[in-house]
Amino acid sequence: PVWLSDITDWDSALKMIRSVGDLVGEEAKANSLANAINDKFINVKQFSNQKTLYLIWQNPWMAVGKNTFIDSLLLKIGLINCVEKERYPELALHDLRELCPEVILLSSEPYPFKPDHVNELQLIFHEAKIILVDGEMFSWYGSRLLKAPDYFSSLDL
Repeated sequence: PVWLSDITDWDSALKMIRSVGDLVGEEAKANSLANAINDKFINVKQFSNQKTLYLIWQNPWMAVGKNTFIDSLLLKIGLINCVEKERYPELALHDLRELCPEVILLSSEPYPFKPDHVNELQLIFHEAKIILVDGEMFSWYGSRLLKAPDYFSSLDL
């Protein structure tokens, strides 16, 4: 048999953990893990509803849109994704400008953004706070989520 998952939000990530536990006969461990993750996020640091652009690729520019796990996590920590398109749209530079982001997060994966990218974008987005972020903390669902709240608390937004 083949088992598939389609993780597009917070609830589907926790459901996946429980489903895998059911599949392998480890329901109690899976429920414990899902509950521990949920508990860690109860008091996660909340940011102030800043319009956020989360970039995952350059040439072409690609961003995280709606109907993604990353979008769900942004909301969970109080950031508002300014991309209204679904999934991972390609956007021209003028499209990025029109979004007027207050915060730009440059992910470490799948494209490894570097400090030079921060500097390049800061010349275009003078008012935005632009930082490099660990893509694993925003996109890896499963047990890795236990580490995410502490990481999010360390972000200077």
